[in-house]
Amino acid sequence: MMRPRVLYFAVFVFFSLSGGRFTATFLEHELRFTESWMVSGAMAVELLSSTLFSSWLGGVADSWEASKGGKNKGRLLVMTFGMLLSTIATLLHSLGSAWMHLNTEHTGNGFSNISEISVNSTDYPSSQPSVSMPILAYHLFLRALFAMGKAGIMPVLDGLTLAQLEREGRDRQEYGKERVYGAVSWGIAHILFGPAIDFFGYKTLYATIILSFTGCMITFYLYAKASSPNSNEYIGVIEVADSVDLADEKKCSEEVIAAIKQTQKETREYQSITSSEEDDFFGNGADSANDENSKEKLTLSLITSLLLEKAPILNVSYIICLFSLYIGMSVVESLIFLYFEFLGGSNTMCGFTVSVTVLFELPLFHFAPDVLKWLGSPVSMLQWGCLAYIVRVIGYSLIPQSHPYWVLILEPLHGITIAFALTSSVAVVDSWVPKGYEASGQGLLSMIRGLGMFVGFCVAGYIDDRTLYRVLAAIVTVGVSILGIGRYYSTPKPKKELFSYTAIR
Repeated sequence: MMRPRVLYFAVFVFFSLSGGRFTATFLEHELRFTESWMVSGAMAVELLSSTLFSSWLGGVADSWEASKGGKNKGRLLVMTFGMLLSTIATLLHSLGSAWMHLNTEHTGNGFSNISEISVNSTDYPSSQPSVSMPILAYHLFLRALFAMGKAGIMPVLDGLTLAQLEREGRDRQEYGKERVYGAVSWGIAHILFGPAIDFFGYKTLYATIILSFTGCMITFYLYAKASSPNSNEYIGVIEVADSVDLADEKKCSEEVIAAIKQTQKETREYQSITSSEEDDFFGNGADSANDENSKEKLTLSLITSLLLEKAPILNVSYIICLFSLYIGMSVVESLIFLYFEFLGGSNTMCGFTVSVTVLFELPLFHFAPDVLKWLGSPVSMLQWGCLAYIVRVIGYSLIPQSHPYWVLILEPLHGITIAFALTSSVAVVDSWVPKGYEASGQGLLSMIRGLGMFVGFCVAGYIDDRTLYRVLAAIVTVGVSILGIGRYYSTPKPKKELFSYTAIR
């Protein structure tokens, strides 16, 4: 059976080549979102859409997985539809860009249309928007569709990984060892994508997303095929098992007879599951789920009751801290390249910063279970991740212009933040939800992340440059302080002795 790490590698190549960290600069240069509120607004719409659909799509993936026998087909099918929607939405941006160019050729009014300005120009008009409101609304709608498709990928993939680890009898804290391969492909793709943009321009994205989508579809198909037993092999096993004369059981050892009976049972169960559908990953299949496979929907009220069942103060403070961290992460994950351009950096340098981050993510993700055990709890892990973020963004705000490569000194701290925060949050959320709701639980995590990043983009629309990073550092400081207070009041205190030695004397 193939490992989930193969899926992470392919999916993160797709995320990188469909924009990745270059999404903000793609919006600015290719789609001419030259005002900060346009870029941050587009990101906010994208994440709001992802937040609204992530939990629901996680539930759909769990339901489809149950109906298809739990062989990863249901979750992979949801991921396929999501990736297809994101790809189509990205490609449709080219129509809006082409319309702007055609409109410019017909009007010929100088800067009346922003598409006449060079891609690398910074002489954008500040008194009027670069695109008309209809075109802006069109692009925002496409960003919402892109996010909707993306919401059906990552939470579902995390749920698939956790479920497979459990089926194999492995510790779920080994999630980081699978996720690390996504970090590898993320770094490799960005370090190649940056020079390609410098050389060919941002229209390169339309070609790279098609290539990465094709690669993911091949990977999904091979993974689904490897996850399901080969029907021909099972038929052969049944024929051999049925040909054994069980009346001559005395001639056979008990171990052989038990193995044959177990093989017959398993293979016939497998045939009963797959008899109503094609043994093909892209087969539609009939809705053949039995009543016993129907599951209660993980509603908001049920989630709330689970959170308040044990250590409610700690759980709520953890969510607040995670929420505040993602407010800050929204900028450093999506808008940071705009700040690097402000400092004088090129696309090649921007791509290189991602590879530096990944170099530090790799050992952290690989040894995440050991680090988690060493720190003692996921709460400590999140606190250290927040501390690394605070130091990093304050450092960003102090870097002088014309010295963009100084950011490379601070980039390793992002690896600590993302590895610690992600590993911690996945472990905590997985402990909240019952078995069988893995994708739903990760959808909840994606919803918290999306809401936090949405608020972060709203803040970025009003505050620019250095002040923005100092404000974000203050927000994360408040969040981690609340977590510390919640942890203090949730930690059992040693009972005071009723009679002290001094009092007895």
